[in-house]
Amino acid sequence: MIEISHRKAALGPASDFSGIAARYDSTRDLPQEYLLAGCVRLVEHGVLPARGVVLDAGCGTGQLSLPLAAQGYDVHGIDIAAEMIAIAQAKVQSGWRADYSVGDVRDIALDTHRIDAIVVSKLFQHVEDWKGACRELIRVARPGACIIQINERGAFGNAVRRYFARRADELGYAGRYLGLNPHGEAELRMHMKGEGCEAIPFDASDLHWTTGISYGEALGRLRDRLYAEFWYLPGAVHRQLIAETSAWVEAQREGRATIDRLTPYLVVEVFRTPR
Repeated sequence: MIEISHRKAALGPASDFSGIAARYDSTRDLPQEYLLAGCVRLVEHGVLPARGVVLDAGCGTGQLSLPLAAQGYDVHGIDIAAEMIAIAQAKVQSGWRADYSVGDVRDIALDTHRIDAIVVSKLFQHVEDWKGACRELIRVARPGACIIQINERGAFGNAVRRYFARRADELGYAGRYLGLNPHGEAELRMHMKGEGCEAIPFDASDLHWTTGISYGEALGRLRDRLYAEFWYLPGAVHRQLIAETSAWVEAQREGRATIDRLTPYLVVEVFRTPR
């Protein structure tokens, strides 16, 4: 079901979400009203132009950029997963200027200095050569344009997943991402500085919401391997951890019916490219 793309072997592997495309949107929680509120602030801070061409790199099903298309931006999205691209393109409404196509963020089929702003979400953790991806994004951005990384923090940190992850750590499988650790903000900032980019402070942590998930649903998502963090565990290890986590869930007072309440919030990293 899960694939690692080797279409450009010299670039190294990247996680291909084709196998979970049909379930992706139902298992990712990023309310559009909070995303749009963040975008309004980005425009007010002079980070996101009020209009222009926006590249959504590693766009998935278009969750991040389709709201921008609805606001009048000219959106181009690329992703290596053809099934995710098909879903994104199917969401485009009449009158929107949005185009989604299969492409690799490490070798973008666009002219240099073509893009007015770039948005990404959870991209660099899924690409082995994430530094090469950064360089390519800088290349296609017009001088002084911004690369904006928008992630929701805390949306997936439910107790069941934390238990599963902790046991994976204890078994020696702590490095579970192909690329940048998703909490490696300092490493990303250091690399972008070395590429001549300026980090622009931006706080969106007050943009938060509440959500909930049952232990049974959380366990089912882990069993179905819906999160790339665990794709690269050996099959036998994954089965062992599912069995252990299932037993842990059943031992809770309300078992699978236990509800975990979460308060996700937006984390925004902004880098202005060299002028």
